[in-house]
Amino acid sequence: MRKTLKLAHLEPLAQGRMRLVFEHPEDHSLLIKVIRPDVIEHRWGAGAAWYKRCRRYGRYISYIREIQEYVAIYSMIGRSLPFAQKITGLVETDLGLGLVMEAVRDESGQLAPSLMMLLLNDQFDSSAQRALDLFLEEIVNSDLLISDLNPGNMVYVKSMSGENRFVLIDGVGVASVVPLKAWFKWLNRHSKAGRVLRLRRGVEKRLAALDRSRAQK
Repeated sequence: MRKTLKLAHLEPLAQGRMRLVFEHPEDHSLLIKVIRPDVIEHRWGAGAAWYKRCRRYGRYISYIREIQEYVAIYSMIGRSLPFAQKITGLVETDLGLGLVMEAVRDESGQLAPSLMMLLLNDQFDSSAQRALDLFLEEIVNSDLLISDLNPGNMVYVKSMSGENRFVLIDGVGVASVVPLKAWFKWLNRHSKAGRVLRLRRGVEKRLAALDRSRAQK
């Protein structure tokens, strides 16, 4: 009989707007993302719009978008992208179907911190800035479709070799019914360039606030 992984009794490593993230209980190199029970009730429960309840993929439509995009990119270039988290499969859990991802860890084995954490803890140094610049350049120049780009969904991996990098861990794929950005590369690039500009402005604003705080001490 196929085994159902037990996650409900575990403390999630992270909680997003829609999902909980758990360490895989049998393989620490993997993470499992599941839809939050409260989100399921709010968006797909008895009071949800009829068309949401009638959708074939239901609450798991976000999985479909991510998997489709992962396969599309692999089909184009013959490999996964080094700056996007790898999908390794699906698994049945006591919290519903889980999306299994490769854990992005640093060399000490700890989960890599997000850009948001670096900014909040005043750890965004020149090496992180260079890694961020490269990451954002790769994002824009790739064919990857993204729905979100914010300091919380990219993590920073420090390497002893000095090859530090950022990896996108969420926000892959698009929710549009008509996938214009998949049809027109220039539109996809333009959309991502706008997201990158907004992200850079947010980072600059945070760094400026840190500088003012240091000057007042």
